[in-house]
Amino acid sequence: MRLDVNRLTELKELAGKLGYFFKDFHLLNKSLTHKSYSNEKQNLCLKDNERFEFLGDSVINLAVSRYLMSRNSNLSEGELSSIRAQLVNEQSLARFARKLSLGQYLLLGKGEDVSGGRVKPSLLANAMEAVVAAVFMESDFETSYEVILSLFKETIDDLTTTRMVADHKGLLQKHCQSHVLSNPTYRLISELGPDHCKTFMVQVYILGEPYGIGIGRTKKEAEQTAAMQSIQQLKVRTKHPV
Repeated sequence: MRLDVNRLTELKELAGKLGYFFKDFHLLNKSLTHKSYSNEKQNLCLKDNERFEFLGDSVINLAVSRYLMSRNSNLSEGELSSIRAQLVNEQSLARFARKLSLGQYLLLGKGEDVSGGRVKPSLLANAMEAVVAAVFMESDFETSYEVILSLFKETIDDLTTTRMVADHKGLLQKHCQSHVLSNPTYRLISELGPDHCKTFMVQVYILGEPYGIGIGRTKKEAEQTAAMQSIQQLKVRTKHPV
């Protein structure tokens, strides 16, 4: 299928958003070809993007795994898998596709187009995978990795930070258990402000001794901060990582 000037212009626009300029724009075009379109244009002998989706899924999973491993040495295999699962799923991939306005570049059959195919999460997620596969097929993993990170990095970092913050209480619990200490307890020291805007202060106690103090808009937030402060104090007292 020969690309007309208008289609080539659209593909170049998308390539600019991806940060990767294709040598062969037919690859990118194929990655955006839904089976509903190829079925309607059987005389053109077009291939749809389903095989590209299969490859793109693997490339994205590997890229996300590599980045998580390189930046988060303190997270367990289970935690890494959980974060990856939040990133590499239909809803998440559809969001990344929307950032690229990928729906407007899809080649859809008339029926699929009229029924809202350009905004369907499943189609957008599949197209996102297929586009990544097109980049990988023409270049290499390192290039694909950079393209993926340009889209995913901020979200990965946000999820990782949230997971790390949310796990301070868990880290403190594990440390106490591994060093035959009593489980930490959390005591509410003060609760200030009106109901719609309260501030809570919580302190951690271990073996009856006071440790970190945390302040937050909720008790849970204050407890997490207190746990984080306690971990820092334990690092100093024990002179080894928690």
